[in-house]
Amino acid sequence: MDNVAVTMAINLALSADNSDIAGSELGAAKDTLNLTRGETYSDGSGSGQCDVIYHAVLAITTLDEVDFNGVVLKDAFGAGLAITKLKGLYIKNLTGGALTIGAAASPMPIFGTPATDTLVLANNDSRLFLFPAAGLTIGGATGSLEFVHAEGGAQNVEIIAVGVR
Repeated sequence: MDNVAVTMAINLALSADNSDIAGSELGAAKDTLNLTRGETYSDGSGSGQCDVIYHAVLAITTLDEVDFNGVVLKDAFGAGLAITKLKGLYIKNLTGGALTIGAAASPMPIFGTPATDTLVLANNDSRLFLFPAAGLTIGGATGSLEFVHAEGGAQNVEIIAVGVR
């Protein structure tokens, strides 16, 4: 990723109009919030930096384990990615019913207690995890996430990961 900046962000726009007090001659109360949260990573391997990006829509069957530290994930040129520091991870359940993530044989510790913690995403739900400073260290014993899809068959899951090789 020579001279490339990567941005991972959550955009949230909320607007509220409370007109309940309009009759008390105070006017309409209006509260608006617009905020953007996320990280921009420069090229490299230090704090706030990454040197690899992976993105794909994977067809997840009833139970699949995705190894972020192996050679299963491929870059745009077909080379295997072995991420050692995860800096950002976005997961979106695109089809079907509930998708349970976590608790793999070599679990990645994105939820705290890697061997038992899981997260359930309903259809069309997504999550963004950011580890911009030191990154989340992953390796042979802590490099996988297990995906269990309640619907069975091949269900689509979008994954975007940025990190350091």
